[in-house]
Amino acid sequence: MKKRNLKKQVLCMALCLSMALMSGCTGEGAAASGTNGSQKAAAENRFVFAGPNNITQWDPLNENKTNAYMLSKLTYNTLVNPYGENNSIQPELATEWSVSGDGLEWTFKLREGVKFHNGEEFNADSVVATLKRLLDNPTLVQAAFWPSLEGVEAKDTYTAVIKLKEPWGALLNQLIDTPMLPPKALAEKGDALFEFNESNKPIGTGPWIADKWTPGQDAEFVRNEDYWDWGDDKSNVDRVIYRPVIEDTTRVSGIQTGDLDMIDAVPVEQADMLSSVKGVKVEKILGSAIVHLGFRCTDGRIFEDLNARQAVNHALNRELLVQSIAGGGAASDWPCPEGVLGYDKENAKVPEYNAAMAKDLLSKTSYAGEEISFIAPTGVFARNKEVAQAVLAMLSEAGFKVNLEIMENAAFQERRAAGNYDLYIQRYPYPAGDPDSVITQRWLNDAHKSGYVNDEMNTKILEQKQESDPAKREQLLKEVFAIEWAEAAPHLALYQQVTTLAYRDGITGLRLRIDNVFDYSRVSKAAN
Repeated sequence: MKKRNLKKQVLCMALCLSMALMSGCTGEGAAASGTNGSQKAAAENRFVFAGPNNITQWDPLNENKTNAYMLSKLTYNTLVNPYGENNSIQPELATEWSVSGDGLEWTFKLREGVKFHNGEEFNADSVVATLKRLLDNPTLVQAAFWPSLEGVEAKDTYTAVIKLKEPWGALLNQLIDTPMLPPKALAEKGDALFEFNESNKPIGTGPWIADKWTPGQDAEFVRNEDYWDWGDDKSNVDRVIYRPVIEDTTRVSGIQTGDLDMIDAVPVEQADMLSSVKGVKVEKILGSAIVHLGFRCTDGRIFEDLNARQAVNHALNRELLVQSIAGGGAASDWPCPEGVLGYDKENAKVPEYNAAMAKDLLSKTSYAGEEISFIAPTGVFARNKEVAQAVLAMLSEAGFKVNLEIMENAAFQERRAAGNYDLYIQRYPYPAGDPDSVITQRWLNDAHKSGYVNDEMNTKILEQKQESDPAKREQLLKEVFAIEWAEAAPHLALYQQVTTLAYRDGITGLRLRIDNVFDYSRVSKAAN
């Protein structure tokens, strides 16, 4: 039987503030739907978690949002997970693995006796069906994270072989967020498998079975009594409920009254008050998420000029942002925080805040007072509006004329994807402490249309992807980050984000990844 450290369970209670997440209804209707409607419901031991984000769809391979990852952990399993000693990768549906000498084939031995919620047996066919779906459907969000995937085959019933176009040092990290799908059901229904209705619900091998969902309201999951990995820490919760509650005040009220067991995205100004409420605990946890600025560095725009980017760099008082505006965190001293592969402690240093230096750097450019288009999303990280306004004030002091537009996240993403900006503010984590997906998609592939190209940096990004020696790969990543830090492009790290959440006494069994993806698939709740 596996033993889990209780102290770690309690301390590891957190949840990534929603990055690149959704916004929608106010959540009041959702709250109303959660009232007990029968004696049976009242007798259930329920864990109700509220976050500020709606669920919009149920295809786990077509998501790259923190909220979706967290819900996926309830229903699905992956081949590996990051809950080993010191956040190391350990077996989940795979029991062991090996890689060929040339780094092009990874062989996974699979766990036997595991069944999907529909009764299908988990085996190598599931691995084949899942990864082949990514190959055959390049428009799926997660397909973009598998550029090195060549193919996959079932060597025998419980052995799967993943074949690559070139060596890929971060393959295991990507498998952490690649849920295994039921092959027969997928072959029969295709994409319709992920349409949630009374007769069709998500099917995984996980500890919770999807039961009910009303768009814009609660998603409910019942305990999987036959879960293969309950061991000695089986949850005593009968039903897990995710409740989208967009309004901060409604979430805070719910945790105070006990209608909610846990809430995400606690407003900074409410955290101290909640700490004094009997029966409520507040946790502030520093994860790998970085709030950053992104530059548009093409089309003759001002931020093509390194001097202009460095003017921004030195115009920003990162310590002030963290201490007085963002509600906590740590000023960035490197493009990634400590704990992420590639952090260089010897060379890490918070850039000097110096308004005079910023003005001097700007004077060396061709900037003549043109309006800078600065876009920011709502509801993505704590006090994002206030942080964006503070950045605006600092840039104005340095001599930039800035037009700040704060918009709903979907509109923000559309503007950014079109490259219709000069400057934006956003956040991203480094998944499981590995930067490969971030630097590949956002820097090498320029997913956000910065237009910035640095051949030396791009070459090293490709080299680290193909390096299987951990020490050599780490050195390459340090070199990638050193270039990005010196060039202040395509992104400029501002601060490491702190996640604030509140939960009721008696909640245990929660787990946290370094990137603040919060896993409550093992939650237990003391009886009232």
